[in-house]
Amino acid sequence: MVLAFALDNSYSIDKEELKNDKKSCKKIGPAGFGQKAIYLNSFYIDRMWYLPWDEVDRVFKRVAMSKGGFSGKGAFASLSYLVVLMKNGKEKQCLFKHEEDVDRALTYIKQEHPQIPVYSKTAEKKLKEAKVMLEKNYVKNLSNESKKAIQKLENAKEYLEQKPVMTQRLSRTAGKMRVQQMVPKSSRFLGISIFIISILTVLLGTFFVLKGATYGKYMLLFGFAFFLFSLTGNLVPIGTNKREKIEEEWENAVIELRNYIAKSPDFPVPARYAHPVVIDRMIRLIKQGKATSINEALEGVKKELKALNASVTVSQEEYDEVTQVKPMFLVSEYK
Repeated sequence: MVLAFALDNSYSIDKEELKNDKKSCKKIGPAGFGQKAIYLNSFYIDRMWYLPWDEVDRVFKRVAMSKGGFSGKGAFASLSYLVVLMKNGKEKQCLFKHEEDVDRALTYIKQEHPQIPVYSKTAEKKLKEAKVMLEKNYVKNLSNESKKAIQKLENAKEYLEQKPVMTQRLSRTAGKMRVQQMVPKSSRFLGISIFIISILTVLLGTFFVLKGATYGKYMLLFGFAFFLFSLTGNLVPIGTNKREKIEEEWENAVIELRNYIAKSPDFPVPARYAHPVVIDRMIRLIKQGKATSINEALEGVKKELKALNASVTVSQEEYDEVTQVKPMFLVSEYK
């Protein structure tokens, strides 16, 4: 049995090694990350293709249909891809269902394979240019209070980065909470109605198929199609999509981080906002002279995020930051 196919015929891994490596690989979405290779999905099959790490030039995220903005109602819909650029110049992009899984994959690669860039060449160039432009706005002679605040925040960021799964979970559950909060009652009622009708259609279709009626199979097809539509639309409050379940996940994520940061004396940020991106934005405000203390910096971040709505267009880098942390502030009501 073939476990996975090489993306290029110029290399191969021993079948037994490949079997063991794929079996023990870290699975994130449809991709896998082993000791020997990275495993990528085809359109239908997860982890069907493999590429040895030595053949990987860079890995990065590509977002399609993104409008580069953020509204008070949440992020715009998008298609998220993990793109792997090979050293021979070829490219393989893999569609992920959830954008946060792409972020988790890139975080894992950054930790386990720090020599592999996790940005496209274009993005890398833009980031360097943005960093230069940003640093031009930094205050040259900061006060001692500001320097101490920056040092404390940098230490806090370093501490958080030791547990990236926790901060990613906080961001992810906040996003789910925000989606639930913004679904109108009318839409939820419509989703539940479609769900019930689809079940009845499937049952009737099964009955007519057993009776030999030719239209029974069409009822089954339409019933299953609407059943899947109602589930993927996040409108039916069942299983992990229940509001109570999502609220519990958010509370557990906050509690987990609160217990973790309690081990770091005088941690500067509340657990509900304990995310490296939040701390980065706080540091930038202090370096720009817009804040001198940690409390002022946090209030400044809140003010910035509140100002971002549907009428504001931002860069892709800003968009990536905001989509990670704004839901946390929204569900916490900026308290």
